[in-house]
Amino acid sequence: MARAKPVVLETISFDNQSQAHAFFKEMLNRYVPGEIVSNEDSIHLAELFKRHPSYPTKIGSGINYFEVMPEKFGTQCFCAVLQDGTKEGFSYPKCVTQRDD
Repeated sequence: MARAKPVVLETISFDNQSQAHAFFKEMLNRYVPGEIVSNEDSIHLAELFKRHPSYPTKIGSGINYFEVMPEKFGTQCFCAVLQDGTKEGFSYPKCVTQRDD
């Protein structure tokens, strides 16, 4: 049996990736596309974003705030709105697993 992989962020920890996935999925589903993520949720989201495989290139000029944006097939994803106004959509599952596939 595979060992559970904990997900440890500066602000919150999960015993396994499934718990982290469920937490951030529930967070995403509280918002509609175009809505700005609350300050409370942004604290955890900023820490999760650091785990994205492309974080160093996605961070650009620094994060101004997070919002939710529409994605393909009627879905949605988190988006970091950077200081220069550019938007970087990212997959929370990629951040949880730290896999770039």
